[in-house]
Amino acid sequence: MSSAITIKTKPTIRRTSISFNRLTSIEIPSVLSIEERNSDYPWSQGQFTTSIENSKNLCYCLNLNGQTIGYLISMLALDTADILNIGIDPDFKRQGHGRALLKHLIEELRKRHIGEILLEVRIGNKSAIQFYKKQGFKEISVRNNYYMKNSKNQSQGEDGIIMSIKIPSKEIKNVL
Repeated sequence: MSSAITIKTKPTIRRTSISFNRLTSIEIPSVLSIEERNSDYPWSQGQFTTSIENSKNLCYCLNLNGQTIGYLISMLALDTADILNIGIDPDFKRQGHGRALLKHLIEELRKRHIGEILLEVRIGNKSAIQFYKKQGFKEISVRNNYYMKNSKNQSQGEDGIIMSIKIPSKEIKNVL
């Protein structure tokens, strides 16, 4: 004869603290770690430093409970912004953090009356293309051989897809 014991417990609620901060040189080691785990062609420390120091760039990090788990770097140009780099720690992907970073960027761009975001993505980066399309980006052009495929053979290139999204005015709801 077997018996079962049922114990009812309350669900554990863990509070999380998410914040968006200006990306500074202090976060570069964390950002480099994320970049190297995400990309076959990672940015260098110098590229991050130069981007952070450029006054035309908006650079943000996403912190979860005090840990940097994502970053976004964009460059302003008249009434558009170009996303230069975005990354989420692989341990935190598919949890809405990339979407949250884009939403934060859009709110900041609205304040500056910027009406469009542009980006380029490797044609082979299918997951990124799918992510951007899901967020409302549209393919607008292709740059042939835009990306270097192999640093040893610089004649080999990979096409880049240019994508765009219009930033609606504040009155329009449900953006991203």
